[in-house]
Amino acid sequence: MEAFLAIDFETANAHRASACALGWARYEQGERVDSGSLLIDPQLADDEWDGFNISIHGIKPADVRGAPTFADVWGWIAPHAAAGPLIAHNAAFDLGVVRSELYRASITPESFRYLCSARLARAAWPEMLSVSLPIVASALDIPLDHHDPRSDAGAAGEILLAAVRAIGAGTIDGALHITNRQWGEVRGDLSWLAAGSLPLKATNVSPMTEGFDEDHPLFGRVVVFTGALDCMTRREAFQVVANLGGTPGDGVTKHTNILVCGDQDISKLAAGHEMSHKLEKAYQLRAKGVDIELIGETDFRRLLS
Repeated sequence: MEAFLAIDFETANAHRASACALGWARYEQGERVDSGSLLIDPQLADDEWDGFNISIHGIKPADVRGAPTFADVWGWIAPHAAAGPLIAHNAAFDLGVVRSELYRASITPESFRYLCSARLARAAWPEMLSVSLPIVASALDIPLDHHDPRSDAGAAGEILLAAVRAIGAGTIDGALHITNRQWGEVRGDLSWLAAGSLPLKATNVSPMTEGFDEDHPLFGRVVVFTGALDCMTRREAFQVVANLGGTPGDGVTKHTNILVCGDQDISKLAAGHEMSHKLEKAYQLRAKGVDIELIGETDFRRLLS
């Protein structure tokens, strides 16, 4: 089994260049050998912190004063990234933080590989309606204190190992080969090859693509909402998706890629209890092999920047 470093970032606001904490778990030969967390000073004014983010992770501006900057933290991460891949659950967010912070700090990194444990979990357990971190961790009996970065990073590492075993491989490379997935890569110019990316179907791509970031995880995706969001109105959510090159949908169909559940207990919904009509339709389509992902409001917010 390849050595790897599982990571998880928390951010001060909706922008990815606002890292305020890092959690990590280091693995060698399929065993965790080290884990920890540290605060990061994002060097932002107090009024640039978002109350929604603070309510999620509990970190406040005063907590990070005097903490290392991201540039300091990258000095520790970089050797691990050079020696083995970085692993994150919903890596589009965490690796987006890395890229945005490297750009802000004017750091040119050596190219490195990464992988998303959520994508591999979807390949390993296609019957799961959602591969949200708490849902997969619960299904696998992995201890999790969600939004504690050390716990989140450790859970991502354990999920990755469990997925490799479930797929029937002895290595991550072997699991990727079996499932026709690929490593992601961040290059020295901060461009990236998305991990596990599959070609988008023409029917799922918004006709207005000029000027969009085609690497963004919502680009070309059909996104549907069920339940109320705390952070924005439904109309605002539709506009946000459209602004990122996605297509907001009114109902769940075979072309739906993501169903965002607001103001609901996702763990109960994923288990099949108290389903909304849209969720019930998503569940039926999943049973027929349609790949629809269920995420909560917090994960949706993490995908926006």
